[in-house]
Amino acid sequence: MKGLTAPLGLSLVLENKGNVARDHLASERTYLAYVRTSLATASAGVALVQLFSLSSSKSLTKFAKPLGATIILFSLIILVFGVFRYFVTQSSLVRGYFPVARKSIAAVAFVLGTLTGIVFGVLVAGTR
Repeated sequence: MKGLTAPLGLSLVLENKGNVARDHLASERTYLAYVRTSLATASAGVALVQLFSLSSSKSLTKFAKPLGATIILFSLIILVFGVFRYFVTQSSLVRGYFPVARKSIAAVAFVLGTLTGIVFGVLVAGTR
């Protein structure tokens, strides 16, 4: 039964020996975590635009759309990366390997931290 694929090649059926099912289900949960992070980031971008647009400060209003668009674009990058990571992990698990994601997690954390710092800086500068 190992290696059976659907006619379109979109699904894979593996024999459940050892940790096969657990590993593949963990990979799916990780993909869903990327989707959740992407949705939360996109929601934060939309909320940021709305927050800055409601502000009476002109300096905050001019940063609203570019900063919100940047955050939403980054949320799309997180989603694409999650899809890519899911398929790489699935193909690696079939071959008996597991790819470790050290650099990518550090990159996502760095960019989210940088964007958070920029938003904080704009908010602090706008209150003066």
